Formats: sequence, structure tokens, C-alpha cells
Amino acid sequence: MKKTLIAALALAAAVVQAQAAAPAPVVGTYILAERGVEVVEQLKPGRVTHILYAFLLICGEGQRQQEAAACAGKPGFSIAPHADQDTFSAAFQRLKQRDPKVQVLASVGGWGGSDPFFHLAATPEGRAAFVKSSVEWLRAHPGFDGLDIDWEHPGNNGASNGVQLGSPADGGYFVQLLQDLRTGLDALGRETGKRYALTVAINTTKEQLVRMPMGPAAKSLDLVFMMTYDFTGPWTKHAGNHTALRSARPGAESLELHVANLKAEGVPVEKLVAGVAMYARGFDGVKADGTYAKPWPNADGSIAFKDVAALRKQGLKPVFDQATQSWAMVGDGKFVGYDDPRAVRAKVAFAKKAGMAGVFAWELTQDNGEILDAMNTMRR
Repeated sequence: MKKTLIAALALAAAVVQAQAAAPAPVVGTYILAERGVEVVEQLKPGRVTHILYAFLLICGEGQRQQEAAACAGKPGFSIAPHADQDTFSAAFQRLKQRDPKVQVLASVGGWGGSDPFFHLAATPEGRAAFVKSSVEWLRAHPGFDGLDIDWEHPGNNGASNGVQLGSPADGGYFVQLLQDLRTGLDALGRETGKRYALTVAINTTKEQLVRMPMGPAAKSLDLVFMMTYDFTGPWTKHAGNHTALRSARPGAESLELHVANLKAEGVPVEKLVAGVAMYARGFDGVKADGTYAKPWPNADGSIAFKDVAALRKQGLKPVFDQATQSWAMVGDGKFVGYDDPRAVRAKVAFAKKAGMAGVFAWELTQDNGEILDAMNTMRR
């Protein structure tokens, strides 16, 4: 009896120790700098575990025209200076006084800001210059806890700035860049006494995964933020929910399919963070075969989640698709696909069952609080 009790107590202690050692589930969100710092100031403690500040931009070959003045006289492949960076760093430090556990990452690149990656990653000298600048930037901005590399996308930039970039060699350069960044961040950590995180945000389609070896890349990373949204939009021939949990047919884009793709590439599932959309994508003139006349209600078809409910006044009604586990507002030839809080809770349940790190969203100012509430079921 005594031995049984001792064994039971030992097992209970082991379980408690394992739970204490396990990382807390991720509930993350991007915050877009151009939409102002107020969203940070209003954020209540315990609402998120990770904030991704978007975006840091890069000087040097491939830089955006908008950065020309700020980058004048700056070293090639250094972080472009901007007043918002200091403003947000101070706001994040105030947030940490309210919420000491929150992690803040500086996201570099983004759509339209990634062209310098294609140049800097291709040489040891370019990578060294970028790592040096990134480390100096983090040292100067103590409100941040690491970097999120949002290179869109190794192998093909989609001519985002009118210049087509990308080659088969980018995949290897991507891995090398992450390895060099990990080395640089570890060196900084030894200096400051803290560990700096390194993450990526990636397009997770099978087409893109062919271009970048995510298995080797993941060895340098803490987390992989899966951009499991924008499956449909003005760039696709058919309307559909842009952030579906499940595939409507074999091979159709979905969170479920993309997790399987990344696992097949050798990425540990416990590093994967499922993407949630705090915005909808709309289409008009939708036909029975799924083709459509134009995006709606604007050129890119985007609608903030906080504005979706108002579509009822225009005669649209919410419809649930059992096959994809997703929601849409439908009526008068229009289709507006979005992440309803119920769909988000379904994604959370999927992420928990799959053993994923958690969930994150693009982008906090588009929410009315309901999506973030649903995401927080990850921690319950």
C-alpha cells in the first residue's frame, strides 16, 4: 500500500513538473504600425501571449521607394529608421509593466517590404550586414523580445512592387539567413541575459513549400506562424472562404491541409501556430460554378470583422458550410467569407488536438473583441 502511494505521488509530481515545463499556448496577434499605437495602450493584461509589430523595413537593394529618405546614408541591408518604432517600443514597455509575460516580436518585411531579402540573403556579406543591424536594433529597442521574419516569399515575390524576384536558390538562402540570425540573437542574449525569439510568418501552400525547405529552417525557429488566410481573393478565379479550417475537396486550401503539408516537410507540430483572420474577403456577381464578377465591396474585397455584422442591413445572411467548417455572409449574388468566432473556436479545438503551439491573427484593429475572445479558448 505504501509503495503504491509513493508511486502515485511520484507520478503526480512528474505530471505537475511536465505541465510547468510545457510552454504556454500561444495566443498571438499582429499589430500594424500605420494604424496607431492606441490599440497597444488599450490592450488589457492576459489577452495575448505574443504581439507581432508590423513591419520593420530594410534599407539597401530592393528597398521600397517610400524608405528612400529615411535610408539615405544608411548601411546596406540595415533596418530602416522610423519614428513609430520608438513610439511602439515605449508602448510595449508600458504594456509589459501591466502584463510581464507578453512577448513582443518585430516583424520584418511583409508584402511589399520583402524585396531586400532576395538580395541580402544571397551572400554571406549581405546576411552578416542584416544580422548586425537587427541585433543593434533590438539592443536599442528593449520593448522587443525577438524577430519575426516575414519574407514574402522565397522563390517568388509575386512582383509585389512591379519587379519579379525569386530563384530556386532562395530556399537555401532562407535557411542560411535563419541560422545566421539565430547565432546573432543568441550572442545578444548572452550579452543582455535574456533569450530572443526567432519566428517566421509563411505562406503554407504546397506550391510555396516546394520553394523553401521548412524542415531544416524550423531547426532555427521558435515558432512558425502559418498564414492560413487569403486562400481566395481578387487573385483567384473562384469565390470561397479565404480562411477555411477544412478542405471542401481533396487538395483545396485549408488549415487542416497546410498543417499536414508542414508536418510532411518535417516541421515539429509543436512549433506551428494556426492563422486566424480578423477580416473577411468579399465577392460580387458570384455564379453557381463559383466564378465571380468582381471583388466586393472594394478593390481587394477586404472587410474588417467588426464591420461584418452590418452587412445584414444590406440583405446578407450568415451561412455555415459544414464541409469547410467556415462561415460566409451571402445574398444578392454576394459572398463574404470570414472567421466567425464559432469558426475560430473550431480552429482552436483542431490546434489543441493536433498538438500545435496555438493560434494567431491578422490584425488586431480589425476585431471588435469577439475573435480574440474565441482565440483565448486556446488557454482554457
